[in-house]
Amino acid sequence: MFQRIALFYSNHIKNYLFPNDEGSDEGNKKLHYKKIRLAGQDIQNTELPLENRVLAVHNIGLLGYTGGYAAATCAAEYMPAMADFLKQHSLSDDQRITVLEGLSGVCYVHLTNQKQAHSIGIYSTLQELMDPTCPLSLSTKAKMWSCYLLNILCCNNIPVIRTLVGSQSLRLTLEALEGQDWYGWPKNYARELLCMLGFWAPQVVTALGAGQVTVQNDGS
Repeated sequence: MFQRIALFYSNHIKNYLFPNDEGSDEGNKKLHYKKIRLAGQDIQNTELPLENRVLAVHNIGLLGYTGGYAAATCAAEYMPAMADFLKQHSLSDDQRITVLEGLSGVCYVHLTNQKQAHSIGIYSTLQELMDPTCPLSLSTKAKMWSCYLLNILCCNNIPVIRTLVGSQSLRLTLEALEGQDWYGWPKNYARELLCMLGFWAPQVVTALGAGQVTVQNDGS
């Protein structure tokens, strides 16, 4: 899903942020880092309107994703401030989704940032956001983005997966979200997480002959 956003960035936004993109790679890298630092300053500037600060979170996500591993590492400095927005009651549903998108970009295929996300409590926050009893009353779309980010954070991260495997509350939350309409998403990411955590396995239909069939979980 975030790859689609990054493609839109490449086609419509990148030339605006980096008008001299045909210059040296080193010059572009410095400009990339400068944009990340400026966005980080906006995030931390409490005198700015909330809308501007949330937009800065999204920009850092795009910059961290498109700038490669080193840029995402640079953007990680601002992850605690980015994560703080998730629980703010003053955020609209769309703004919270924007923050989730930004964090997805910074953590995508970046094990170090995934570990930092765990250390600052983002995993727990995402579980709370997806929970039907969450007092913030998130939309289904916001819960899907929370689920997508949790997928990113668990990717190739065995130690974190082990901490989530025994959570029955997470299992029930994911099972409820798995039944929602994921039209427009590349995958049903609630189902992906259920499989990743060992809560669910694809069913296989086996012919027994004489018109009889049996259904079993794959790998059972």
